Amino acid sequence: MVQSKKDLFGAVFAEFLATALFIWIGCGAAISSNTWHSGNSTPEVGSVVGIAIAFGFGISVLAYGIGHVSGGHINPAVTFSFLIRGEMSLASAIMYMLAQFFGAFIGALFLYASVVGLTTGCEGNSVDTIDDGANERLCASSCTLDADSGLFMDCGPPFGLGTNVVSGAIGQGSAFIAELIGTFVLVFTVLMAAVHRSNGSGPNAAPIAIGWSVMLAHLVLVPLTGCGINPARTFGPAIVALFFGADSFVRGAWVYYTAPFAGSLCATLSYEIIFKNVPTVEDDDEAV
Repeated sequence: MVQSKKDLFGAVFAEFLATALFIWIGCGAAISSNTWHSGNSTPEVGSVVGIAIAFGFGISVLAYGIGHVSGGHINPAVTFSFLIRGEMSLASAIMYMLAQFFGAFIGALFLYASVVGLTTGCEGNSVDTIDDGANERLCASSCTLDADSGLFMDCGPPFGLGTNVVSGAIGQGSAFIAELIGTFVLVFTVLMAAVHRSNGSGPNAAPIAIGWSVMLAHLVLVPLTGCGINPARTFGPAIVALFFGADSFVRGAWVYYTAPFAGSLCATLSYEIIFKNVPTVEDDDEAV
């Protein structure tokens, strides 16, 4: 728990900076991996793997970078777990979450500035006349196709800056369950690998396990929900994309702001009730 005002300021700024970088890395990979090939809007295997690696490795790297300063939450759902466990005061948790949401917004702004030119070849062109390195997949996902003229118009941010959207192939209830379980995997890994008194990974290896949990969740969830498991990750790109012309109030938006907290609660209760004080293999060895 952060003690002094100086420590709290440093921790909050670390959460802000890390979340901004996380959005730039992860959502940037989502845009890049889908930009350089044409086809329909269905994610291809290579794209899904690339996105999962970027988000997973991104969390791992950033957790190593700021873990000793703030704990390396980078996710309001993780902060929520520490709050309900009594590891943080309500005021500190609110400041962490505000920093994470604002960091996600700033990260998405910088990402927009990095990729805004990608749709230049789409505006005012048809499928057959797309130029400047753009392709049908990029234009169809980022612009409106005028039914009368057959031209791409009103282009927003490329691929909506990776804004989370529930796939039309699944119901919103299924999306809620999927996001809940994905967040459960993440928060449970945080608690067992980084918090548990007898964790087998040790503090230096915990960010690797946490990054892998994020990567695995993305491998499952990207085709279904785009993989939120982090309300700040959903918020930043959605708001920035909305500012610059995208329709970010999309189907199932509520899922991304409820399921992660529900998954965090379930993981925290499982840890506190079942695993926190269960004797470990190391305890058994010491008793022999």
